[in-house]
Amino acid sequence: MKSKITIIALLAVVAFFVLLYLSFSKVGNEEVKKIAEAQKLRIGFVLLSDTADNGWNETHYRGIRSACDSLGVQMSLITEIPEERGPLEKAVNDMIADSLKVIVLTSYNYPILIKDIIEKRPDVMFYGINWEFDAPNYKAYFARIYQARYLAGILAGAMTKTNHVGYVAAMKNIQVYRGLNAFILGVQSVNPKAKVYVRWTNSWNEGEVETENANKLIDSSGIDVIAFHQDRAYIIEVAEKRGVYCIGNHVENNRFSSKMLSSIALDWGIIYKDFIQDYIQKKDNENMDYWLGLEKDAVGLAFYSSEVPDSVKTLVNDAIERIKAGYNMFSGRIVDSNGKVRSEEGETISDEVLRSDMEWLVKGAVEP
Repeated sequence: MKSKITIIALLAVVAFFVLLYLSFSKVGNEEVKKIAEAQKLRIGFVLLSDTADNGWNETHYRGIRSACDSLGVQMSLITEIPEERGPLEKAVNDMIADSLKVIVLTSYNYPILIKDIIEKRPDVMFYGINWEFDAPNYKAYFARIYQARYLAGILAGAMTKTNHVGYVAAMKNIQVYRGLNAFILGVQSVNPKAKVYVRWTNSWNEGEVETENANKLIDSSGIDVIAFHQDRAYIIEVAEKRGVYCIGNHVENNRFSSKMLSSIALDWGIIYKDFIQDYIQKKDNENMDYWLGLEKDAVGLAFYSSEVPDSVKTLVNDAIERIKAGYNMFSGRIVDSNGKVRSEEGETISDEVLRSDMEWLVKGAVEP
């Protein structure tokens, strides 16, 4: 009887502290919202395309709206700004003229294109998804999308029957190389015999070029699974027409076909809320590294096609648990496509290298 009473008492104590934690969490969030609303905080966001592109920009917009609504922040959007100096300069200057003191640059090359403007306006706080630039009034933020691409690689490596997997890559920049390398390592982790055939489009959103490169991979390389790193769904349409499996990029649900095995998923709401909340509470100087991944459920795979067997889902889910427990796919012996050793057994490629010095492909990549 005494032991039962003790257990009940312990459970009551645990319940009390859980309720206390939840209560303070709620109050904390409401306080942040009150501060933002009292300040009438407005944040500007510059997007590469429209907010209904079925890809990168639409998922950004959903995350922006979710974070701003939950924190009581007014958002100001300027969309369809290409990665070109002229249009971007005008968009940013218009925001500054509109008295915006926080501007978020949501495309990779934006910060580099206007770094002189950022440096000349220390009164404005800029955020961007690029670590190749640094200034006191600029902070980088991003998701560890490469973790999701590793999972996609496992899916592709397990589903291919020809051991030939295709990948249509965008720009030759560090972000794209990092994701592509993670994808290749994922393929190799479950299928060491597989090769990944890579073609580059040098653009984020050029339907004709993407379609052409996807068809060339299918025609010349015998691939039966294709992935890509562009903003829209052009390659998904090619895969459907050609009868090959594909893995989408920032597609939230399987509205295309069962041939789309899954898609890279990213919860921008989690990421935006993280650094906007710090800004509101004036804690942004305490955290210079907004790079969130599976540990906060910021990235992952969006769904599984009905054609993905449970055994393959298990492979992916096991990898998710390993990564959450601390596994880094950029560890152990890694050799690049030119034979140079990039990591030895017992070593791990650092975040600094992943963000600033990855412009090479791992062994197993083929560029036809």
